Amino acid sequence: MFDLRERIWLRRAMVAALLMLWLAGLAWAFWWYEGQYLKAFERPVFFAAENVEPPFPPGQVQVLHVWQSGCPCNGGHQDYIEDMTRRFAEQGVQFARSGQRGEELLPDALKVLPFWSIPAAWSNWPGAPAVAIWDATGQLAYVGPYSDGAHCSRDSSFIEPVISALLAGRPVRILSQDTVACLCSSQ
Repeated sequence: MFDLRERIWLRRAMVAALLMLWLAGLAWAFWWYEGQYLKAFERPVFFAAENVEPPFPPGQVQVLHVWQSGCPCNGGHQDYIEDMTRRFAEQGVQFARSGQRGEELLPDALKVLPFWSIPAAWSNWPGAPAVAIWDATGQLAYVGPYSDGAHCSRDSSFIEPVISALLAGRPVRILSQDTVACLCSSQ
């Protein structure tokens, strides 16, 4: 029926077709994963918050971590939160957490922090993980994400310069901002 050359060519064509099908399947899987888990969370958001009473009485800089367990955006922030919370707590900054109450998926640094419910005035909070920071007088200084992407470090942090400025006695007021950040809906 087929001679040897035709059989070799047919096998090569079948292998090439299977390879192309496999590559197309990988490309589709990557596209689907990216659409489901990456791009859906990096989104433009608007943070705006009314000044509300901080979690603790005034007297020290206060940081509120707003957290949502199970959010894919958490992974790039956890190591930074551990380091930043430890460093600034040694300088007298007080920390609290808000968002979901479940502690099983919290980073260790957040598990030990007191829980503070988001006030009704902030019912439209755009998502988590995010932060609110008050100065030592109890005035809201910053609301927004840790950074503009899915990963945060000392170099990319929005909040590190804010806390450092407040500790140095300089005023900061970043209460509304448009940004693109990796956030899960806090609803």
